[in-house]
Amino acid sequence: MPYATKSDIEKIWGAEFLTDILPEDVDATEAVGDALELASAEIDTHLSARYQLPLVGSPAALVMPAVNIAVYVLANRHVALTKTIEDRYKDATELLKRMADGKAGLGPDEPRVDTGEDGTGQGAAFFADPRLFGRRRGGM
Repeated sequence: MPYATKSDIEKIWGAEFLTDILPEDVDATEAVGDALELASAEIDTHLSARYQLPLVGSPAALVMPAVNIAVYVLANRHVALTKTIEDRYKDATELLKRMADGKAGLGPDEPRVDTGEDGTGQGAAFFADPRLFGRRRGGM
């Protein structure tokens, strides 16, 4: 499921942007749908290092990266790449890398860890495997 829609592209880039970027002989609905699917797949590639996929819902923090990656795909496909489109693509992928490294998150849509009844209620959870080695009692 795409993280953004055609109307998201129009809101962010302007209503006439897709008309300007796509050739007349291209079905805009199909081209945009394909680009949004490719963008979402690229996002999933980055996020799979940290999150269990598919993500529940459509996190708002992923709309802008999805739009900018989709626009980059459309511009490359139709030889309309500009410096602005390329810079926004680079910014989107940098954000996704920070998310994958745990340096940024999904904001309020961040998946929660179920800590059970023993949790602190503060959102932190610690888990460990059983101890393999211990201290020896007595002397050596």
